[in-house]
Amino acid sequence: MNINFDINSTNKNNIELLDCQIDLILKSLEFYNYTYKFIYPRTKKSKTLEENLRISLVNDTYEQILSQYNTKNLSESENNFKKIA
Repeated sequence: MNINFDINSTNKNNIELLDCQIDLILKSLEFYNYTYKFIYPRTKKSKTLEENLRISLVNDTYEQILSQYNTKNLSESENNFKKIA
């Protein structure tokens, strides 16, 4: 699989997902990241530049989705608390 890392053609995307879909995406990215960090090195193969970029992209994507998801949930929790109080 070749990944196009052309940052000049990057577009900002906003999508709406169910919480269970976000959870699935996060778990998938976490597994992908784990595989590259801990299982792949056991093969004793050195990583190519593309593989290192892919690992970085997966990790960054995971962190970004997790951060946005946590921020959204924290904001909603605060709003619900204010409505009750």
